[in-house]
Amino acid sequence: MSYADDGNGYFTRALDAEDRGDHVLAETAYRQAIELFHESGPADKELAACHYNLGHIYVVMDRTSKAVAEYRSALEHFARLEGSGKHKARAHLILGSLLVETRELPAAESHLLDALGQYLDAPHDPRDQADCYMNLARVYRETRRSAQAVTAYNRAVDFYEEDPDSFRDRSDCFTELGALYESTGRLDESAAAFAEAARLRRAAEQQGGPA
Repeated sequence: MSYADDGNGYFTRALDAEDRGDHVLAETAYRQAIELFHESGPADKELAACHYNLGHIYVVMDRTSKAVAEYRSALEHFARLEGSGKHKARAHLILGSLLVETRELPAAESHLLDALGQYLDAPHDPRDQADCYMNLARVYRETRRSAQAVTAYNRAVDFYEEDPDSFRDRSDCFTELGALYESTGRLDESAAAFAEAARLRRAAEQQGGPA
């Protein structure tokens, strides 16, 4: 396939390479597309897409610090675009989740709350909202805000229940909730949460998914 030697051409090269699983070539092509879009003038939509997709590649390649930088760049461009709420929300969610992993908890909380704010106005997948609450619960748990963590875990379960294939996710949620209850001395509630986690894990196995 032939490609144009402009930003759109290199963007298409990158997409095709990504589809083939050639992440190194995709990274190079996205970088070239970014350079050309900057040279061609205002192109926030195209630049947002490049940085967002490049962030995903770095997540797959387990290069977390680079992924964080790319999602931050994507958000800078999304902020200048009308009607980008859905993509902006997902970028905030992914960035917040990555920052939970790197234990940059105040920044993680800020991005996760920004994602929830976007969900008020933008169409979204219930699983995204569930994942957002799950990560927010982890922030609250690590910063010793147990009551807020419990509320966030329960909100995560509410949204996971909208997905019939979410048994494993709900099991993980109740496992973490059980550990939180145990750490705060609420042993009866801990036992109930662990029991529900086990039930959901068995349901996942019966459904054919990973436990």
